[in-house]
Amino acid sequence: MTRFERGISLVRLWTWDFGLWTFLWVALFTNPLVAAEPFPGTKPLEIEGDLADLMVVGIDRFLLKQIDASVERRSRYWKRDFSSAEKYNASVAENRQHLAKILGAFDPREAVTALEYVETTSQKALVGRGDGYEVYAVRWPVLRGMTGEGLLLVPVDKKPVADVVAVPDADQTPEMIVGLVPGVEPEAQFARRLAESGCRVVVPMLIDRADTFSIAGGGARPTNQPHREFIYRQAFEMGRHIIGYE
Repeated sequence: MTRFERGISLVRLWTWDFGLWTFLWVALFTNPLVAAEPFPGTKPLEIEGDLADLMVVGIDRFLLKQIDASVERRSRYWKRDFSSAEKYNASVAENRQHLAKILGAFDPREAVTALEYVETTSQKALVGRGDGYEVYAVRWPVLRGMTGEGLLLVPVDKKPVADVVAVPDADQTPEMIVGLVPGVEPEAQFARRLAESGCRVVVPMLIDRADTFSIAGGGARPTNQPHREFIYRQAFEMGRHIIGYE
């Protein structure tokens, strides 16, 4: 048999195999009796409606049930001792360490001995005054190479009755809850109200949900990811969390 004849034989064999498999596929999968036969232990999916919406509703229902059930299960993880402040701190120390691990808040903290006034030759640290208090722009060390910034509200000519850290919402600036700029209703400006009551208050600046600086690729690719998500995605790869940083 010549090489040409062998080639013709292979083509005929391949054509016959292809035709056989095509026939079997058509016979099996176009036969309504075979196609309608479910696998053992299964049944046809007969749910009506948008399956994607139904899935989201089901996930939401499941998670809400888990949250409700967690209230009863929570006590097994907490062994609080209320006999004294020292014993209480010791009894919840393991829980606090676990939370810190979840949030990625385990980097060595820089010691804070005092807050630093943020002041230049053109801008004083004093940024405002209120009823019995003054407002200063401040910063403080947090991690190596990282500082926190915010406002410090200090009572004038009297000793503070308490030291308070007033944490705003991520979409609120410290100036808003102090009442220096619009954005928060007067009754909700709790940092201002604490200062008026004689407290010394620190209001940290949080990462907001805008996307102004969410730029990837060395500044080449702007994104529409909120700042919090933009940082979270990168921090997560390092076992960190933006809440842990804050």
